[in-house]
Amino acid sequence: MHRVKKGLLSTLFMTSLVSVAVSLVVVFFGENLMAMFTIDQEVIKIGESYLVIVCSFYIIFSTMFIFQGALRGAGDTLIPMFITLFALWVIRIPLAYFLSNDYGYFGIWWSIPFAWFFGMTFSIIYFYKGNWKSKILIKQNPNYESTDI
Repeated sequence: MHRVKKGLLSTLFMTSLVSVAVSLVVVFFGENLMAMFTIDQEVIKIGESYLVIVCSFYIIFSTMFIFQGALRGAGDTLIPMFITLFALWVIRIPLAYFLSNDYGYFGIWWSIPFAWFFGMTFSIIYFYKGNWKSKILIKQNPNYESTDI
């Protein structure tokens, strides 16, 4: 359990650094990034606004997947799957539909981090609830002698 906690914290730290760095690059150079793919100024403007909205929340996205990865790695795959499906089909898609009525494509883009936040929150809650600790991936034969090198 100590290694799980240490690995989780190390991964959170590393991905947080990467997420913040990517977000800063996009916020300050989003227009230049989009200009690498098109010269149409309207497309560049729309693409930059998408990147700024979505990339600003990569830290939430990565946190969600780190906790879900820890759960899956422990053999608890069903609940993370349901959290992901719920975040996409019950939160993100309906929210995109409703927000797009008032905010256009910006509403669709804002539905993405809202769904990530939901997924992250419930993944963390489920992780700390601890049910995953009782999952057994490999049953050990009591007569088996380890030949650790």
